[in-house]
Amino acid sequence: MEWTQLWAGITFAAQNGDAEGLLTAAAAGGLHLSDIVPRPGGFSARCAAWHYRKLAALARRRRVRLRIQKRRGLFFCIRPLLRRRGLWAGCLVFLPLLLWLQGFVWFVEPVGLTPGQQARAAVVLWEAGLFPGNAVTQEKLAAGEYALLQSGEFSWASLNFMKGKLVAEAAAAKPVPDIAAETLHGLRARVSGTVVRTNLLSGTMLVVPGQAVEAGQGLIGTARAERDGTLIFQPAAGSVRAQFEWENEQDIALLLPIEQLTGQQAVHRTLFWDGHAVALPSLHPAPGEAEAEAVVRHCQPEAFGLPVPVFIEETTYYYKASTDLERTEEQALALSRLQSKQALQQNWPDFELLARKEDVSVEENTLHYRVVYTITADICK
Repeated sequence: MEWTQLWAGITFAAQNGDAEGLLTAAAAGGLHLSDIVPRPGGFSARCAAWHYRKLAALARRRRVRLRIQKRRGLFFCIRPLLRRRGLWAGCLVFLPLLLWLQGFVWFVEPVGLTPGQQARAAVVLWEAGLFPGNAVTQEKLAAGEYALLQSGEFSWASLNFMKGKLVAEAAAAKPVPDIAAETLHGLRARVSGTVVRTNLLSGTMLVVPGQAVEAGQGLIGTARAERDGTLIFQPAAGSVRAQFEWENEQDIALLLPIEQLTGQQAVHRTLFWDGHAVALPSLHPAPGEAEAEAVVRHCQPEAFGLPVPVFIEETTYYYKASTDLERTEEQALALSRLQSKQALQQNWPDFELLARKEDVSVEENTLHYRVVYTITADICK
């Protein structure tokens, strides 16, 4: 098949009359026929669609009857669409609209970020006005990059926007090593105690195991003397473990007023698009803060599997009611011990427990708990 027939070709049958004379006249007139097959009383062949009218005129002169058997080619596939005015009118409206919508964020593609970093970056970009459904400008991109760097979460950030897709690339900020953070101030004791063990990384150790130290006393210095007496200053880094007592007190109410969820809830939705907010209809009015707890969720709708450049903020209100929680003394004591242990862990993460002394009393529906821990821990600050 010729390439011209791929665009618009016709397969026809010629019957009766001077069929041989038609072939001769077609060749003389430059009408190229292909796939010529003899048939009883005539033949069948193919030709380009724009040659068929001239061929039909030659056939009438020779009393040959032509009958179209098949039309093929790209032209005959799209010809029905050319007659649909509504389709072309829709294209004329849709194409400019599509080009205009390319200036809006359809979706955000994070690159090189963990799920936690993606969540924190999304919050920063939201505050900078870079979220699905909002228009993008160079000023917003620059402000978004600056906001990511100022958040302290990232050491490098880059925002690239192209045809509705916002690509966010960033590198997590690296923590400053401890040895560099101490500079030349030296390390001192947080509390009083007896030194158990020392570990020097940089600087000069000023105490030895078995030595009693007071709170604020120097433990690791920043000056180191050479053999010739020259002082060399180094950052102070290391650890000094000491044994000491640490006290904590807890007051736990036996009758505690609390707010309990009732199981009722109300949902309110707000549509965000290009900086505009439209509240969607809801069956229930929004309750006050004293009546319910609010949980906010953001989502982006999709159409035919593709994101739509709008953003929906869904706020779910969970109604609550006030009630009283009664605790037994055993429950209050267990809670006091747990909170004291948590406070100990928070203040001395590397502690080793040696002993514990407790004092418990109950007055006016309140349990008073006092504990003294004997521990060893790193006391440098």
